Amino acid sequence: MKMIAGRYRIDGLAGEGGFGKVYRGYDESMERNVAIKVVETVGDREAYVLRSLDHKGLPRLYDLIREGTNTFMVMEWIEGTDLERYITSHGPLHEKRAVKIGLELLKILEYLHGLHPAVIYQDLKPSNIMLLPDGHIKLVDFGTALAVSYGDEAMNLAGTVGYGSPEQRGLRTPRHAGVRSDIYSWGAVMYSLISGRMLNKPPYTMDKIRVAAPNISYGLARVISRAVSRNEEERYASASDVRRAILNSGYTDLAFRLGFMFLMGISAFPFLCAWYTAYSDGCFGILENAILHRGSGNALNDLKVMRDLGLMLVTGGCMAAVFRRIQLRRFIHVNRSVFLSARRSPGLWMGALLAGIILGTGVGGLFSAPVSYASELPETEKILPVSIELENGEKRLIRYDSPYSPGGDLKFVIDRETLEKLGNGKLIVEYETDIPDMSFMRSINLQIDPVMW
Repeated sequence: MKMIAGRYRIDGLAGEGGFGKVYRGYDESMERNVAIKVVETVGDREAYVLRSLDHKGLPRLYDLIREGTNTFMVMEWIEGTDLERYITSHGPLHEKRAVKIGLELLKILEYLHGLHPAVIYQDLKPSNIMLLPDGHIKLVDFGTALAVSYGDEAMNLAGTVGYGSPEQRGLRTPRHAGVRSDIYSWGAVMYSLISGRMLNKPPYTMDKIRVAAPNISYGLARVISRAVSRNEEERYASASDVRRAILNSGYTDLAFRLGFMFLMGISAFPFLCAWYTAYSDGCFGILENAILHRGSGNALNDLKVMRDLGLMLVTGGCMAAVFRRIQLRRFIHVNRSVFLSARRSPGLWMGALLAGIILGTGVGGLFSAPVSYASELPETEKILPVSIELENGEKRLIRYDSPYSPGGDLKFVIDRETLEKLGNGKLIVEYETDIPDMSFMRSINLQIDPVMW
């Protein structure tokens, strides 16, 4: 059992990374568990910066001990699991929880970047973020952290594959690291939390966030996409800018949805007008009557029906083309609730409501007594001002020249406004028996009496 400085006991290996090993230890002087990381010699400036770190999202550094070419960093022992293991075993996080962790991480980066000199973490990744039992996080492993002061030259590390920024690897410019490098790594971490894909494992690629995580809201997807821009200048300038963007992403998301609904409404407006025209002209009534009595082929010979159906076909085709152009299917797949949010539960209720309105308008003639259409009747006789009610108040459909087999007594209800509009008239009721060629008919005169009104 090895002792360090006669005080710290090393109990066993807790983890190993590319820049050092971490051991579980025990501080016999203070009687507490500690984490002991072995790294190459830390310079005086870096040692001063690491000792001065004081944030609830960072483990406390208790001691720095130099022995030969190695430096032992004695730090607070963190109980919990790192996010890489958690995501691997539990799958991607719900957006609300991922945003909570992302905001905590941004506050830590704000603190580090606000120090003088600034501390650039450089190796931000899920395995360096510990998830505590209470749901909060701590950022661990400062073996790659770099203290940067203006005008100084310092070695920059490339970070972990998949999470290190392009400039850290020198893909487009000479290798360097700065605040925007940590912003890139933050975006990559959020990508993994939302999608469940670890970028440091094959295939080491980062697809568009809305492809990898279809349920993500548009606002958050936009923030992450900007954070992981390969162009350093296009990223957010600071962690506080990212945090403000996330807090305002709800408004961005709502604006996008309202804009999409406006565009969808404009595209659907000509079709709805054509539908209403067909309804007003009696096209649906003619089709209903033809299907029930004569067959649909005769109705298609009607000029009015052909005109209205053709208009609906053309406007419907244009609407479908526009919807396809703006990728309606993908939008619905990404934003399952078209109006308010992209959460998993609400569903496409707005689309169902719109479809219900359209269908309800079209088939309204079937269920809205006393209106019924008959193309062979004169214009003034197409609308019957009478509806039929059963004893329990249930309405039955009255249709010209249609047979009924009602049970119990019937009550005829005359619509006052329709009767006043049409004037006096005659209601003919014919009752056919089961005996062939035998029927009974009654003619009822309908006359308006101003005194009764």
